Amino acid sequence: MSKKSMEICLSCGLVFLMIALMIMVQIAAPEPLRPAGFALAVLAFMLLMGGAGFSLMKIES
Repeated sequence: MSKKSMEICLSCGLVFLMIALMIMVQIAAPEPLRPAGFALAVLAFMLLMGGAGFSLMKIES
């Protein structure tokens, strides 16, 4: 699998994960805690995307 294909698949997967996390927060979290839940979902997305970026940098083209 080429590096470009890997990057696209990884990005799509992480976006779907973020959407799933936001839906879970919307459904499961009580009303006062939803903003914090959304912030945590976005933070998790950013950390995972950063980790994926660093791992992709290590892979040779």
